[in-house]
Amino acid sequence: MRRKGSPHLVVIASDPADAHFCNVELRKLKTGAIVGRHYILRSDVQTFVSMYRRDGFSPVEGGNND
Repeated sequence: MRRKGSPHLVVIASDPADAHFCNVELRKLKTGAIVGRHYILRSDVQTFVSMYRRDGFSPVEGGNND
């Protein structure tokens, strides 16, 4: 997910080791460095997506978001 003018990208991806969890990473666009990370239940993904949408983020075409 990306917000116009933001230097960050939010990536939500399933945890390959455990299908019940997802990794949420906040990355710097220019460097790809991870500046924040959350490990959440898969059932909480919609809550995180809603939170980031309220903050102005929207899904990126071809992104890794589940």
